[in-house]
Amino acid sequence: MLYSFTGGKDGAGPGGGVVFDKKGNLYGTTPDGGETNGCGGIGCGVVYELRPSSGGWRQKVIHTFTGGNDGATGSLGLLLIDSNNRIFGVAESGGAHGAGTAFELSLDSSDKWKMSTLDGFKGTPHAGFPYGGLITDASGNLYGTTYYGGANGLGSVFRLTEGSNGKWDESVQYSFETGTDGNSPTCTLVFDANGNLYGTTSAGGDANGDGTVFKLTPASAGKWKESVVYRFKNNPDGANPYYGLALDKAGNLYGTTAIGGVGAGIVFELSP
Repeated sequence: MLYSFTGGKDGAGPGGGVVFDKKGNLYGTTPDGGETNGCGGIGCGVVYELRPSSGGWRQKVIHTFTGGNDGATGSLGLLLIDSNNRIFGVAESGGAHGAGTAFELSLDSSDKWKMSTLDGFKGTPHAGFPYGGLITDASGNLYGTTYYGGANGLGSVFRLTEGSNGKWDESVQYSFETGTDGNSPTCTLVFDANGNLYGTTSAGGDANGDGTVFKLTPASAGKWKESVVYRFKNNPDGANPYYGLALDKAGNLYGTTAIGGVGAGIVFELSP
C-alpha cells in the first residue's frame, strides 16, 4: 500500500487511475473529500501528488476543488501531463455554469501549484459534464467527451484550442443523437496513427441502449465524421463500456464493459 486516504482534507474515494511525471511522482484526483464546507459537506474533491521518499510515499494535495469557478468532483479519467510538467484535467461538475470545468495546474516561480480554469462548460448546446480525461494532438489542442451537453443534450466530443491571448476556446466536434450512434460517453478518447479519434458511449446503440465503440474521422472544414465501429448487445458481448479504449500498433482496440457477457462484464478486442 502506498497511501490510505482518510476522507478528510486529503480527499476521498479515488476511483480514477494515476499518472507518472518525468521524476516518478504520481498524480490523481478524488471526487470527494478536501475541504468539507462545500458540495453537501462531503467536500468537492482534490488533485493530489504522491512523491517517493526514503520512508515510503508522501501524499500532498496540490489543489482542493471549491465547487466554484474551479469546479467540483475530480474526474474518473486520467490526468494529462505535458512535456512542461503542466497537468491538465477536468472536473465533472461546478464551474461558472455548473456543468464542469477543464483546468490546468502549473508550478509558479516559488514551486507552488497554480490552478487555472481553461473552460467552464455551459451545457447544451455546448459541451457539459465531462467524466473522462483529456488527450492532446500534435498542435496542443485538447480533446475530451461529456456525458451531457452537445446539440441534443446526449453528450459530445469537444476540442479546446489555446488562442494567442492565452484563452482557450471550446468547440463541439460531435453531438451524439438519439439513434444508433450511442450517447452519454464517459470515456477518455484515443488517437490512432492517422489522426482518427476512438471512444466508447456508455449507452445507446441498440434498442436496449447497451453502448457503442465509435470513430471520428477528420473531414472538410475542420469537421469530424462519426461512424459506429461496434454496437454492444449485452449477451454474449457485454454492455455499457464506460472507460474507453486501448489501441495497439496493429490498430486493434481493447476495452471493458461493466455488465453483460455471462453476466458480470467482459474484456473485449475489436480488430480492423
